Formats: sequence, C-alpha cells, structure tokens
Amino acid sequence: MQRWHASRGDENFSVELAETRIRFTRDTGTRESFGGNDMPYPRFLRSTKWHDHVREVFGDRVLDTLLAAARAHGAKPG
Repeated sequence: MQRWHASRGDENFSVELAETRIRFTRDTGTRESFGGNDMPYPRFLRSTKWHDHVREVFGDRVLDTLLAAARAHGAKPG
C-alpha cells in the first residue's frame, strides 16, 4: 500500500492505493471535518476532475503513479 499526504492552507489531504480502489481523504484538523471517498480504479481512469485534483494537490509525480496503478488494476480480468 502506498500513501501520500499534502496540505494546502488549513486543509490536509491524503491519497492511498489499495487493492481494488483509491482512497481520498480531506480534513481541516478536527474530527468532524474528516471525510473520504473510495474510488474504484476504472472510475479514476475516466475522471479528469480527479486527475486535475491530484495534480493540483499532490503533483504530477503522484498523478502518474496513480494512473499507472489504475491502468495495471484495470487490465486484470474480473
């Protein structure tokens, strides 16, 4: 499992590669502000909105890593 963290202003972000999905989280430092989104790899491949978000928050290197992982998982049968 790979995980990246980034901060922008008072927001904290993370993205994590898991077996069947990518997990995104965001918070502003309080328990009540924590939220997340699990996205299947094929959906991430189709979503330019999420590509832009990852590029803006984490940079091109992380985006390239996530896209490569999504392509690898998407190529598996089943």
